[in-house]
Amino acid sequence: MRDFLELWLEGVKTEVALTAWVSYRQSVRRYINPHLGSKRLGELSALDVKRWHGVLLTSGRQDGRLLATNSVKLAHRVLHRALADAVRWNLIFVNPVSSVRVPKGTTPEQRVWTAAEARQFLDALADDRLVAMWTLALHTGMRRGELAGLRWSDVDLGAGTLTVAQQRTSANYEEVIAAPKAKSHRQLLLAPATVVALRDHLRRQREERLRLGPAWTDSGYLFVDEAGVEYHPQRFTKLFAEAVERAGVPKIRLHDTRHTMATLALEAGVHPKVVQEQLGHSAIAVTLDTYSRVPQAVRRDSADKIAGLYGA
Repeated sequence: MRDFLELWLEGVKTEVALTAWVSYRQSVRRYINPHLGSKRLGELSALDVKRWHGVLLTSGRQDGRLLATNSVKLAHRVLHRALADAVRWNLIFVNPVSSVRVPKGTTPEQRVWTAAEARQFLDALADDRLVAMWTLALHTGMRRGELAGLRWSDVDLGAGTLTVAQQRTSANYEEVIAAPKAKSHRQLLLAPATVVALRDHLRRQREERLRLGPAWTDSGYLFVDEAGVEYHPQRFTKLFAEAVERAGVPKIRLHDTRHTMATLALEAGVHPKVVQEQLGHSAIAVTLDTYSRVPQAVRRDSADKIAGLYGA
C-alpha cells in the first residue's frame, strides 16, 4: 500500500491547496505508511484501521508519545480519501475506513482576552520590535500565516488598507507559501491606530536597514528580523509567547488573538457579517458557529431593544 499512497499523493497535488497537500503528505509519511504501508492494498481491514487508531493515540509521535486526537483525525481523513479514490479506480471493492468511526476528542475551549487585557498587552509591548504585528493581529484578526506572508506591497498606508494576498504557513517546520482561499483573499480597512503602528514599524525598519547597509536583506516582508530576513512562521508563535510573558497578561496562543478580536467585536455590537468578512470566513454560519456564545449575548441585547420599542 505504501507505493499506492505515494502515487496517490502526486496525483492529488493538483486537486487541493498546497498547504492541505503538505499536511496530507505529512500524514501519509509519518502516521500512515510506517504502520500500514506494508499491507497489500486489498488486505487492509476495518479492524486494522481501528488498531491503527489505537497505536497513534497511545504512541503515534516520533518520540513515542501519544499523538493529538486532531492529528489522528486528519490521518484518518487522508487515508479515507486515498482509499475512496482506490475504490473509484476499481483497485479495491470496499473502503475499509468507511466503517470505522473517527476517534473522538475534546475541543479545547477558546481563550480570549478582555479589552482591558488586550490594552495592557499592547501598552506593555509599546517598545517591542514587533508591536505592530501584535497590534495588527488584535485589530484585524489575521491568521498567523497571513501575518507571516504580509508584504509591504500589500499595504497602502495612505489609503489605510491592507490586502491579504498570500500566506506563509508550515507543516512539520516545512515552509509553504500559497495564495489564500477565495474568501480569505480580502482587503481590510485599517483603523487610524493600526496605521500609526505600521508607520512606526516602517520607520524602525528603515533605521535598521540604514545601520546594516549592504548586509540588509530586502525580503519585502513586513515582519522580519534585524537583518531583514523573514521569520519562519512558527517563530512568531514563540515570539508571541515571550511577549505575553513579559506583559504579564493571561497566557493565550497567537491564534487566540483572532478569537479575541472576533469576540470583542461581536460583544461591541459589530454585525456578524462584518466580522465574517474581516476574518475571511467562507460563510457567516462559520462565524456564528465558532463564536456562538457571543451572538447569544448580542441577541439578548437586541431582544431587549426590540421590546423597548413597544414600551416593554
